[in-house]
Amino acid sequence: MGGTRALTSPLGTSRPKNWGILADEKWLDRRAQSLWRSSAAAVVASWKLARSALQVYWSSRKNCFGPPQLPVYEPSSSPDSIRLGFFAGLWNPEYIKVHKAAEQSALTSSTRGYSLDADDTMTATSALTSALNLAALRSRRPATAPGDRLHNRSSSKNLGRFPVRVFAADTQQTPPNQGTWGDWNDLVKPGQSATGRVVVTPSPTDPGNPLDWWKDAIVYQIFPDRFAPDPAGPQPGTSLDPWGSTPTIRSFQGGSIKGITANLDYIQSLGINTIYTTPVFLSTANHRYHPSDFMKVDPMLGGEDAFRELIDEVHKRGMRFVLDGVFNHTGRGHWAFTSLLDGQEQSPYKGWFLPKSFPVRAYDVERYHVNYECWWDLPDLPKLNFDNEGVREHILDVGEWWVKEFNIDGWRLDYPIEIPNEFWKEYRRRVRAVNPGAVTVGELFGVRPDCVGEGNHFDSLMNYAFGTCSLGFVGCGFELRQDDAIGGEYQVIAVDAQGFKDNFGEVCAAYQKAHTESKGGLGGGSAHPSMLMNLFDSHDTARALWMLQGDTAALKMLLLMMACAPGPSMLYQGTEVGQTSANGLKGAGRDPANREAFPWHKEDEWDVDLLEHVRGVNHLRQDLYALRRGGLRWCDATRQARAPDGSEAPKELNPEEGREECENLLAWERFFDSRDDGVDAVCLFHSGRVEGTGVMTVRTGFNPGETLVAAYTSLGVEGNYTVDAEGCVKISMPPQSAAVLTLPRDMHKK
Repeated sequence: MGGTRALTSPLGTSRPKNWGILADEKWLDRRAQSLWRSSAAAVVASWKLARSALQVYWSSRKNCFGPPQLPVYEPSSSPDSIRLGFFAGLWNPEYIKVHKAAEQSALTSSTRGYSLDADDTMTATSALTSALNLAALRSRRPATAPGDRLHNRSSSKNLGRFPVRVFAADTQQTPPNQGTWGDWNDLVKPGQSATGRVVVTPSPTDPGNPLDWWKDAIVYQIFPDRFAPDPAGPQPGTSLDPWGSTPTIRSFQGGSIKGITANLDYIQSLGINTIYTTPVFLSTANHRYHPSDFMKVDPMLGGEDAFRELIDEVHKRGMRFVLDGVFNHTGRGHWAFTSLLDGQEQSPYKGWFLPKSFPVRAYDVERYHVNYECWWDLPDLPKLNFDNEGVREHILDVGEWWVKEFNIDGWRLDYPIEIPNEFWKEYRRRVRAVNPGAVTVGELFGVRPDCVGEGNHFDSLMNYAFGTCSLGFVGCGFELRQDDAIGGEYQVIAVDAQGFKDNFGEVCAAYQKAHTESKGGLGGGSAHPSMLMNLFDSHDTARALWMLQGDTAALKMLLLMMACAPGPSMLYQGTEVGQTSANGLKGAGRDPANREAFPWHKEDEWDVDLLEHVRGVNHLRQDLYALRRGGLRWCDATRQARAPDGSEAPKELNPEEGREECENLLAWERFFDSRDDGVDAVCLFHSGRVEGTGVMTVRTGFNPGETLVAAYTSLGVEGNYTVDAEGCVKISMPPQSAAVLTLPRDMHKK
């Protein structure tokens, strides 16, 4: 591991003896990110944030020339107090705009400061955010009307969006140590390394955890009706649309379970070790989310014998199989619902559903005029009543039966949000009783750490949050096409590297916290981020390549990012050969256009380069233990700053000696606490489309003098990289390029 970097304080010899933190703020103007971002704020504080009385002092001046001069404060008499000095200034002549309303509400005329009790870190950071929001700092542009603000972020949780540099020194030492620079988000403890904030802790192999296999899963999602037809041909007497024809909501094209079995060689060649299929229940719909019987395999797909053969072949290859279960509702053709339609109030199964009146009418009735509860008011999807004991026991029996009868390795559970949490806890308990290693994956959008881990009800979730963050980053401000196939819950917003770190960091932190706070049980807290299944598209969304308007380079980066992130990765069938939409890039991308048949019939049109890339990144994830089990921390990556006229910025401007970040370069390290646990890997992604990064200095956790090799590179990024005395490597990244750096293969034990 690299050593702590000791830097001289910008205060030089005038540094007060008992100072704790100095933060140098480089405001990020999102509308002029290519311009020089100036030094903007400084904070001096004692360390004990969590239980401090907080005083914020503010001062400013106009027409600042040269670097800011920091006020020096006497150490507080109370060891549990915090004293912050806030200064805003620019090295070039420029006006500082002060938001008058905030000034008047937060500052008194006598002390130009305010104080409040701080019972926890959030209170302290909230007060700091308020202080930062008192000033609006302009980049090198003419000043606008008084009262304008460039930044308006008053929520304490958004403090992390400010790229604040923090100097932490151990004030208890005599004399105080030299300290180290890091990111405010690190809340760097005195004397610790500031190589970057730890977002996810490592998750080494745990042979005692039956669910441990899931963390290594590389998942291939299959939509059975559209993946591959039966090699023996369609069943006699069936009416099907031609394979590869434009899909419609109701049409069938004849994909089958035997078609999947026949193509296991192809699937495994992609580096896949886990298959997940949408439902295979008897159903009247091509997607089988309208189940007619939860305990029958649809004969059109091949029936129970074909399904059993598939699972056996999957397991012979050392692969796993996860089945989709939809239990919130049935189809109109479900045997219990047809009993209700036939028997009405006399049906023994009327309590399984939620009729509003009788007679129940399920056909020739318009949406929103249905007299029974149904999913999204669709008459063909009657909701099950989970207050009914018979319903609960039936679905619990279903969950057990498929694991017993076919030896499936887990369940992906569709739309579980309207089913009581206590039911899902019992469902997981019953499934685990049959197979302790059977995983349960909930389809929940947003960030839901309350739903996973011991004491909760799922082992994993579909981590759509990774998709929204990563698609926004690789799009690099490019116009991303949106999809409304799932009710607007999957929204992609363009972000730069800092935006990705803010957003994805919040996601990981939520699950990491839940994991840390969980107590015992199987998996010891399976809420760990390495249990979340990452994805960026599926049968429920427009395809990523459609959203990226055909930008294959961006898709390649997206695939590599997923392979380098904590948690199982999921690939939707056809992504690897460049499928976009049955309507092409110009037409609609949502359902049913995103459910086109796999192009076995048009192999000459496959994007072979993309296909090989998918194979490469999946095998990279298999080969590098760090990509599956390492923790994740952000890496500092900076370059020599430039003013708009191209001249170098004054080195005395800030403690990083006139250095700046590249807004489109994202760098993280998959790390271990000890080299005995595994070898780290540094992952770099540059999403910029026009210019390269220039020479970047990237801080790593590797030891000085070690030589890193490129386990993966693209677009000319290659060669060896020697770690310097400060634990850094220098690398230049062309537009839309990526690299994974680590030690040579013979030094990897895992």
